[in-house]
Amino acid sequence: MTPKHNPSGLTTDFRLSVTRIIHAPCTLVYQAWTDPAQLSQWLNPKDTACRSVSADLKVGGHYRISMDCGKGEHIAAGEYLEIIPNERLQFTWHWDHYPMPDSVITLTFEDLGGTTRLTLVHAGLPDQEDVTEHSQGWNMLLEKQAGMIEQHQFKTA
Repeated sequence: MTPKHNPSGLTTDFRLSVTRIIHAPCTLVYQAWTDPAQLSQWLNPKDTACRSVSADLKVGGHYRISMDCGKGEHIAAGEYLEIIPNERLQFTWHWDHYPMPDSVITLTFEDLGGTTRLTLVHAGLPDQEDVTEHSQGWNMLLEKQAGMIEQHQFKTA
């Protein structure tokens, strides 16, 4: 990603939306987003290792995800804005190494009777280039997450 300069810090209208049908109950899909042990297993792009995940799952609580791509540490962090268990999760998103305004991710979990429709909306991205890059990343990560959930691959402590 090319660093962007946004001196005003204002959010933008650039957004993306990704929907996946996951063959698992809402409770399992929601847990994959809210349990730091599970997040650390899937929320890292290819050729990237997750060093640590911390999450204080409450409105106003913060999360921090530390990843290592071999060229250094990348940290995603933010604050939880809305939490409705098994239905909706909303939080800010920013990269510590990448100067861009906070964006907002909204996840909607729709129970389809044993399967779940997961919709991710990432709003407030700086430009179309970021929409394209984040869309590629989220699509890859959601595919990885769905596969792990459906194949019961999450390791528990």
